[in-house]
Amino acid sequence: MRRRFVHALAAACLGLMLSYPPPAPAAIATAADWQADCAAYIAILSGTGGGDDLDITYCLGQTLGIVSGFETGSRIGALSMASLLTVLLGLDGDKVFELFGETTNEELLGYCEEEETSGSRYIMILADYLERFPDKRELPVAAVFFEALQDAFPCENDEAEAEAGDGQTSGPGPGGGDGDENPGE
Repeated sequence: MRRRFVHALAAACLGLMLSYPPPAPAAIATAADWQADCAAYIAILSGTGGGDDLDITYCLGQTLGIVSGFETGSRIGALSMASLLTVLLGLDGDKVFELFGETTNEELLGYCEEEETSGSRYIMILADYLERFPDKRELPVAAVFFEALQDAFPCENDEAEAEAGDGQTSGPGPGGGDGDENPGE
């Protein structure tokens, strides 16, 4: 029940977020924007170039800000949705919030890091993902980064469900498409 509740809560949050109109286009940085901002640092991490401290600091701050936003935003969104569902459906508030308190970031986000991840590793995860999926460069950086993290850090339960073929798992993250991003694999 707990797992279904978490999945239902996550789906409801995503549906609610997608029902709001997007902010003005100028307010959304694309993955290509991020890649341009981080080009020097990516070159340093890849051993193919150099950059100055300002380039590195800006890229690292932008990247870590996105990751922190995922964690904080998922908690706030899930708590808001849990409150709404409790009121609308007449659920036992104590039980709902007990389940919410037991829910991990991994369950809310759909990716499971094995250990603490460094900022430079996050940067290379997104850079590598954009190399594999160049068509995603014009999408909002946060959406693409979310997909990249789910791709890089799949959860064991998600892998088991996908192998079992229960139809509960979809492509990588929001806008994951029809799962044919890697034909032939």
